[in-house]
Amino acid sequence: MPDTTSGAHYDLAVVGAGVVGALTAYYAVRQDPARRVLVITHAARGTGATRLSAGFDTPTGHNPAQRELAARSTVLFDKLAAELTDLPDAGRQQVGVHWLLGRDNQAALDATMADGGTTFPVEPQQRRMLEETFPGLAHADDEVLLASAPMTAGQPQLLADHLLDEVLSNPENTLLEGFRVASIGRTSGHIELVATDGSRVTADKAVVAPGPWALDGPVADAARERGSRVKKVVAFHIMAPPPPHAPALIFEDADAFLLPHHPGGHWIFSITSPDWDRGPDKPLAIDARDREVAVALLERHVPGFVPHLLGGRVLGDCFTPGHLPVVDTVGDDDVVMAIGGSGSGYRLAPAMAEDALDLLYGRTRI
Repeated sequence: MPDTTSGAHYDLAVVGAGVVGALTAYYAVRQDPARRVLVITHAARGTGATRLSAGFDTPTGHNPAQRELAARSTVLFDKLAAELTDLPDAGRQQVGVHWLLGRDNQAALDATMADGGTTFPVEPQQRRMLEETFPGLAHADDEVLLASAPMTAGQPQLLADHLLDEVLSNPENTLLEGFRVASIGRTSGHIELVATDGSRVTADKAVVAPGPWALDGPVADAARERGSRVKKVVAFHIMAPPPPHAPALIFEDADAFLLPHHPGGHWIFSITSPDWDRGPDKPLAIDARDREVAVALLERHVPGFVPHLLGGRVLGDCFTPGHLPVVDTVGDDDVVMAIGGSGSGYRLAPAMAEDALDLLYGRTRI
């Protein structure tokens, strides 16, 4: 490990070891294998939002910029699957997808599809399968149940770990844990990163991808200027084993979904928690308000799952206006922040990482 107080210097420093940071470091060494890369994390590897992400990739976007990011990330994920020969399909698996939403909202949903696909009616045989999978499945007369092309469910932490291992296979590259960056500035022609304990390292360039810690660290002021806020993200567990090849069910109007999690033998039920401005260093827990939201939605649409609603996962994430990530220089042309996953950091991570390096090095996209 380099001496962090006496001149450790790298070509690129990446602050954040989640999926955005890991992809940034991976793409950086793929572009130039001679580039010395330092990855910095304030705690231990795998302790951020990436570890708890459901990894559900719905290639959609509610504005053209989001759709462009989603479509490009899909292409980049496919390229990763081809490159990472010892991680089949980049840790992703196809999952069937069904949507439950207001009947008048179908056209608006179709317009969000980044790949130009559309939803279509559920056939009677499919409906019977869904009723067996989602006990008590019901919806109002002004709502409709639709199908779409399969999407993917990934393993964000597995992917991030694998990418970091690829980066660290070169002994010139380093992962620095327990280095909480307090400030980034320019000194003696280099970018200097100073930790809360006074330790420091330098680099020619830096990418800051802090995930939910965007408002606590060197890019906090810039993040706030762009309207960033931190929100609690809650995904309950439905402790009932999903059948083989079970599809996901998206409650589009409620911004929630049920996703089969076969490795855990249960369902993930992601809801929209009402709690804002709850940073990741504050105590985070699933509370009575979260359960009230979850139970109300299940009682309305899948009442048979209510008795199985037990436990789950909770994290914080940085949300930006319009849920559009911010990838921009901050304070110096050689420092770029990549923030604002807004609950979709995993599915947009490849494009965010690509754009961050494009800003730094002025290259055409990977």
